[in-house]
Amino acid sequence: MSLLMFMHQEKSALILTDTLATTPAGEPFMFHSKAWVIPHMNMAVAITGIANFGAKWNEFLRNSLIACDVDMVDQFAPEQLRQIWAELLDEFELDGEPTATIYHFGFPSESEQLVRYVYRSTSNFESERWEQPGFGIKPEPEGTLQVPTDFDEWVDLAKHVRAEQDELPADKRIYIGGELYLLLIQNWQSQLVRLYRFDDYEQAWLDMNDRLHASQEIRY
Repeated sequence: MSLLMFMHQEKSALILTDTLATTPAGEPFMFHSKAWVIPHMNMAVAITGIANFGAKWNEFLRNSLIACDVDMVDQFAPEQLRQIWAELLDEFELDGEPTATIYHFGFPSESEQLVRYVYRSTSNFESERWEQPGFGIKPEPEGTLQVPTDFDEWVDLAKHVRAEQDELPADKRIYIGGELYLLLIQNWQSQLVRLYRFDDYEQAWLDMNDRLHASQEIRY
């Protein structure tokens, strides 16, 4: 479960994510990065959904795949994502109907125009290729969406979406928290900035550690 916002521009992309990962019951489990850069492929990756899925996909991209750009990665992505997803569902007993979405933002070889690929578990990870610039957000807020124009507005929109989600029943809610990081990717360049820390960051951190210590005591 994640917050994701992105601004796809012709020659760059801005990608904002939170860092909170929870248990299936919504309890704070860990902080982790949900968007990262693969420098040698001139691309960035972002994920919404199950944290372990993103970790396994990141490991495959960095340690197993021979590819030089985002278009070449796409030749392998749907089949490999299906395999990792099936293995994950077999390995863990997940409540309900878990979902995940992988986003790739990158530059094809010899091109300065950014493209994005989207792979959704709900579509069996079929490849969606987008060249058109645009703004995206997940989960979407209610009412008319005002596209943010500066960093303060990105943070305000994220806080607004979190407040809406907090009002939903636990089984319908997207849990958002930790910190907000904004990733900028350009052609062979990237930059990462921390924009905001949610007020309950410290409490979430304590809850994570309490759960870890409790599980270790049970194991011993």
